[in-house]
Amino acid sequence: GGQGLTGARRRGLAVAAAAALVALACSDPPTANSAGDQAATGPDGLPECPIDALDGASGPVTIDLWYGGLAGAAKTTMDDMVARFNQSQGDVVINASDQGTAYEEVYRAFESAASAAGGKQLPDIVYLEDTQLASLADSGLVLPAQACMDAAGYDPTDLEAAARAKYSIGGVLYPGYMNVSTPVLYFNKAHFVKAGLDPAHPPQTLEEVSQAAEKIKAAGIAPKPFAMKTDRWYFDTWLGGIGDDIVNNGNGRNGEATRATFATPEATKLLEFLKKMDDEGLLNAFANTEGAIDDYLALVTEQSSMVIETSTAATTVRDALNGQITAAQAGVDFDASVVDSSRLVPGTGPFPGIDAGGQVFASGGAFYMLNSSKPAEQAAAWRFMDFMLQPENAAVWHTSGSYLPVVKAVTDLPQVQAFWRDDLAGVLLQPGVEQFAHADPDLPGPLIGPYSDEATAVQGAMDGVLFTGQKPEAALDDAQTTVTAALERYAG
Repeated sequence: GGQGLTGARRRGLAVAAAAALVALACSDPPTANSAGDQAATGPDGLPECPIDALDGASGPVTIDLWYGGLAGAAKTTMDDMVARFNQSQGDVVINASDQGTAYEEVYRAFESAASAAGGKQLPDIVYLEDTQLASLADSGLVLPAQACMDAAGYDPTDLEAAARAKYSIGGVLYPGYMNVSTPVLYFNKAHFVKAGLDPAHPPQTLEEVSQAAEKIKAAGIAPKPFAMKTDRWYFDTWLGGIGDDIVNNGNGRNGEATRATFATPEATKLLEFLKKMDDEGLLNAFANTEGAIDDYLALVTEQSSMVIETSTAATTVRDALNGQITAAQAGVDFDASVVDSSRLVPGTGPFPGIDAGGQVFASGGAFYMLNSSKPAEQAAAWRFMDFMLQPENAAVWHTSGSYLPVVKAVTDLPQVQAFWRDDLAGVLLQPGVEQFAHADPDLPGPLIGPYSDEATAVQGAMDGVLFTGQKPEAALDDAQTTVTAALERYAG
């Protein structure tokens, strides 16, 4: 149900008053002159979702879906899902358009369309990274899926609690479907065996990762055993695991965040620890650039034995090892003949935390319906969301796309049980599935409007410490000041 929305959230839903067109600064929510279809609201304060508007349509309703940030198996799954939906019924045709290999690319296209003439160029559904939730809600352009679920009688508690918590603001669930991923540890079991480590018990904490790396390096098996890109995702997840908030007001969940709070003694210790690993030649650090997979390649070329990466990589890892994925599909030109399967045996473990393994929150991408569309198009958009929410279809996102099950019933399906047992990707996904199933809904991660500013600042701090010798405390203080300024600008 719709609990009260605070501050900018309430402004965001009050889209009956058409928002003035604004020039889009880096930190501002995208805004459009909304079509005004959302003036009607239901009893819980949510906009009406016109799920019956397809009834009066003369012929199939065609709608546009924009996505980005999907490669390999995940992109194939998206294309297949749209094709299967289009073939399954005659009322709706989805025209899906890939906006680029990075989530940032689809967001840039979305911002540009939102600022153009009254939002007329906007798609009907947009697939965006979890970090864009707050700015989307604040833009007033989203038809909250909760409204359509209420109208259609879909029970949101059929979805995993951690996914609902992540993607809700003030008790309102915004996206209609979520492709959840979490970071996990990938490691080369062959290297573990050679170093006298037990591949059945991968490291659970960063301290244990460091100890394993020492043994691997000492045995001369890999020159820099632990590969990692300087991704704010890992930083945010590490702090979340110990209950440290990135921003104030309950990590932005109890009210709009107004200042950054991540320059803590624990965060300083974290960066000091990574620097120490780097100084000792245990860490193989890479800058986090759009679309780059140098951290994976470090494992393929046996320069490293462990890497933290997204659980969604499981199918890609499987296909690369089976020779089933071409260099073009992987998005890079690398020689598959360098992979000797006797030397590279993939394993996974939970995300290695500061004090325990597997302390994560839901991340990934989500599908949002836009209220700038006509009622029949909104109804058509919901029809596709409803299709993906069916357990058999949600299961395909898991078994083919490597996303974690968000619809609870998926885990009981025989094909999913078989996938976990018989398929290398299913085996690799299990730590991700387990840690997500145990994720705490009360710790859903930060809700930040100018999230790109936070990512840039945090990654800048990590880069400064690992690549240019900046002191951790100073790097974090600088980043925190930058993010607080971005939050103030955004709220203003």
